[in-house]
Amino acid sequence: MKSNQQKHNKLKHNQNSQIQKPTKKLIYDDINHLNELIKEIVSLHKEDGYDNFEEISMYIKKKMTKLTLEYEPYPYIHKKLVILTSKEEKILQESSKIKVAKTKNVQNYMEDILSHATILEWAGINFNQTEWYKIRLSMKKLLIENKCEYIRFFGKIYGINSDYYIIQGIVKDYPMKNPPKHVETRGNEGINRFTFWVSDSLLEYWNELPDITHEQLVASRLFKYIFTGDLNSKVKSFVPFPGKEMHLLKCQIIRILHSSSIVPKNFQKLSENYKDQLEGKIVEYDEEYKPLSFEEMKDPEFANWIHEYAYIYPNGKVIDPSVENQIERMKGIAEDEGYKMKEGEGEEQTEVEAKFWKIKVVGDLMSYTIPDKEPITHAVIHIVNERWPGTHCVWKEGVFCNLYIGFGYKDADECFYPTQLTKVDNDPIDVTEHAEPNPEKEPVVPEHDSDEEKKKEEEENNEE
Repeated sequence: MKSNQQKHNKLKHNQNSQIQKPTKKLIYDDINHLNELIKEIVSLHKEDGYDNFEEISMYIKKKMTKLTLEYEPYPYIHKKLVILTSKEEKILQESSKIKVAKTKNVQNYMEDILSHATILEWAGINFNQTEWYKIRLSMKKLLIENKCEYIRFFGKIYGINSDYYIIQGIVKDYPMKNPPKHVETRGNEGINRFTFWVSDSLLEYWNELPDITHEQLVASRLFKYIFTGDLNSKVKSFVPFPGKEMHLLKCQIIRILHSSSIVPKNFQKLSENYKDQLEGKIVEYDEEYKPLSFEEMKDPEFANWIHEYAYIYPNGKVIDPSVENQIERMKGIAEDEGYKMKEGEGEEQTEVEAKFWKIKVVGDLMSYTIPDKEPITHAVIHIVNERWPGTHCVWKEGVFCNLYIGFGYKDADECFYPTQLTKVDNDPIDVTEHAEPNPEKEPVVPEHDSDEEKKKEEEENNEE
């Protein structure tokens, strides 16, 4: 009995020593594989080890052997595993050449989409982890290829056959030497200031949207349209549109951007480098920006939120000195028009003014005190614009971002939808006429001519 117990204790001791202090040159067998697998899960995957058990096991097998896999797993992305194809691995190597900046006043700025994805997830807006990472790789690839000064993920617009992923950026030294007179140049304040790339398949290919005209933007306001997913398709609508789906898509993106993208009021300031017509119309990032407190940002009256981009006038222009009622460049969203909503029941029912902007707070509302610092709250502020369903702005601890996920059309637009004519009935069947069955006076029956009278009439007619 003692000898068996000693052997058992010795075997157990050997197994524990293998888990705690594995040798550098491991012999691949079941026990060593399990030891490495358990160690990997305990050290790096305590939360998601069960969900990614198979992927971690394949990674350990590849590391311990010279096994070649068709899809090689890339080990860690925020402590989660993502399987990438060979094409995606190549893009990953290219994108590693550039670093992510943390402020907007430096060149080669790229939105930290993975950090923003964590905040968006608190608000219930989320792609899967693999998709977020592929979006980030695509952004870095476009940043390198086009030498962008600024790039961010705009969002996703649904289509009938396929959806559009959209990336927004400013291209440095865009090759547009002789632009048409009716088209605004890239990089300057206007509807063609930004460059947009769209794709229905991440990491495959990205198509650059063309420039648009003021006439196209004005026409896009006259109807609603569900996109097909084909950029070259003809826009089929009751109102003629002067362009293809790619032009209409750009128009809707610009309208969403200028009406629903918001920032804290002290995030940007008016630029002092412009005079005459552009004075007070151009803004720039405020280098002295300091995030406001949680209580100030969650104000239900939206006193500390402004529009990030300028108002687009009815003629489709952003800057137009000929317009009498000029809109303030740093306009607060609290000044936006609302709608009337009925409250109460019966005779007590009244109409009140309501806003299209809605705000809610999710997460931990507790305020935590840190020595030598201001109190901090880890809750997330989520703001939506019901005028454009699908627009989202989230804020947490001074970090914020805007995102759009929807069908790309405005709610409550004035649209012309002609109704279909009703079916025209056939002519009714003629009714057979009958004499009155019970007349008040007996009808006079006409007397027929006799044979002699008929002969006389015929003779008279002959003589004539």
